[in-house]
Amino acid sequence: ADVFETLDVVFEKFDDAVARYGMYKYQHVGDWYIITCPRAAMPFDRAVQERPYPGMYYRKMCQLASELVCIAKMQKIEDMQLGLKVGIHCGAAAGAVIGRHRSFYCVYGDTTNTAARMCKYAEVNKI
Repeated sequence: ADVFETLDVVFEKFDDAVARYGMYKYQHVGDWYIITCPRAAMPFDRAVQERPYPGMYYRKMCQLASELVCIAKMQKIEDMQLGLKVGIHCGAAAGAVIGRHRSFYCVYGDTTNTAARMCKYAEVNKI
């Protein structure tokens, strides 16, 4: 129960930070918390997709990642300090709603896979 309560607190704080930076929480599964730029949240909005890619997204995502590391480091579970591994990658991705029962929006592509691998092999509390 303590682990779930702590994760709930951490994810609520992450959600608040993501909203402040104007990014999009794509999903969280277990202890994975996945964020995309807001453009990925609107794949079928032609006007959004046809505009040049905002360069500020890169900077904001790095600043957000740094804040998320700080948030995680302030939390403990049974006297163990939490750590966070962060992987960031920029590039093309495709998204779609999949499934009928519990359908959800899913993002695919080398960009998503590369970010996941970077996260997997990252040092704790490093971006």
